[in-house]
Amino acid sequence: MNISLDDMMVFAAVVEQQSFTKAADILGLGKARVSQVVSRLESNLNTRLLHRTTRSLSLTEAGTLYYQKCREIQEIAYWANAEVQLDNSEPSGLIRISTPVGSHELVRLLSEFLQQYPKISLDIIESDGYQDLTEERCDIAIRASSALADSSLYAVKIGEFTDMLCASKRYLERFAPVTGIGDLAGMKWLSHAIVHGRKHLVLRNGQGQTTVLNKEPALSVRTTSMLRDFVLTGEGFAVMPSFVIENELKSGQIIRILPELHGVTVSLYAVYQHKTLMPRKVRALIDFFKLHPLSSPL
Repeated sequence: MNISLDDMMVFAAVVEQQSFTKAADILGLGKARVSQVVSRLESNLNTRLLHRTTRSLSLTEAGTLYYQKCREIQEIAYWANAEVQLDNSEPSGLIRISTPVGSHELVRLLSEFLQQYPKISLDIIESDGYQDLTEERCDIAIRASSALADSSLYAVKIGEFTDMLCASKRYLERFAPVTGIGDLAGMKWLSHAIVHGRKHLVLRNGQGQTTVLNKEPALSVRTTSMLRDFVLTGEGFAVMPSFVIENELKSGQIIRILPELHGVTVSLYAVYQHKTLMPRKVRALIDFFKLHPLSSPL
């Protein structure tokens, strides 16, 4: 089978333009020539790639798979050329990044990254919810999960934190020492609605043992920073990531409770698109995270 890479790129242009005529104009070829190339491809592959009508074009199942491979080849070729051309240039430009709310350690690391790469700027979206990279036009999303619903995404571990039960010192002074889950029943639960919901609280220790507290929250919020603030006012207890309350734990304003009941180490991942066609600025940040992993000593 002798199939030209040029022919594959012609087919990709037809798919992207949804028209033989528009593809021909972009490629500087005649419409008949473009049609001939696609027909030759189908003949060589012994399969139909496109459904053609007088008004529209649509991909067959085989055509969809073939187009994806053509795009991968385009990306590899583009990156090979760009890498050679930019090998000696300093990474620059804007990186749009989605991050969890309230991470002091992440702020510190990103500040260090900006000092190391002064020609790069950051547009940071703080959110505890799931951000779709394509819809939000994000280059990178920091997530506490490597699960990828979209097969076009990639994830690399960049650190970890501890998920813990905690309450403010002033709130705990109103109760007897907390020694078990029964003590939590008489206290107010403050819930992160996105993470824990509004019906019951599932606790898990480092050995994987699970305990369910059947209790409705006295308060529900949707960001860890607001949850921390309500804990500090003495409204109740909550489950929070260590990176959000690191300073308060050190100062004694917030106290960890029942670590044997709930204390899970959670990995953090940088999720990104286009592994083969990654801009140098994004690659610089991914590599920086690998060398300076996010972690909490708590």
